[in-house]
Amino acid sequence: MKKFTQRQLEIREKIVQDKKLSLTKRKEAHKEMLDDFMNPDENFNPDTFDCRKDDENYEVKKRTRVEPTRRLPHLGMKPKELLVGQMVGMYESKQDLYLLIAWLSERVSDLEDKLNKK
Repeated sequence: MKKFTQRQLEIREKIVQDKKLSLTKRKEAHKEMLDDFMNPDENFNPDTFDCRKDDENYEVKKRTRVEPTRRLPHLGMKPKELLVGQMVGMYESKQDLYLLIAWLSERVSDLEDKLNKK
């Protein structure tokens, strides 16, 4: 996939903003911009991908990808109560989502342990 230049992105942004153009053309320009944004690396490797590799302090901030442990660390914290309504999930923080996943990993690991004992 060829990356767009800054100028090409600016042109597409102008197309998106231009209400005189058809909705189809505007949507197409937006999709091209989104595809460009969502695929920043031409040589994508899921094991080493890091969207921040262009940061000048990358070597300091770099985190490696690893296989997660069976039980995710949560230090006893639990997610906050869920807000239920038409906007369910809209206001959940990344921390709450992580803690929910950690809680689920505990339950799954407990079930696996019970099955393995039988």
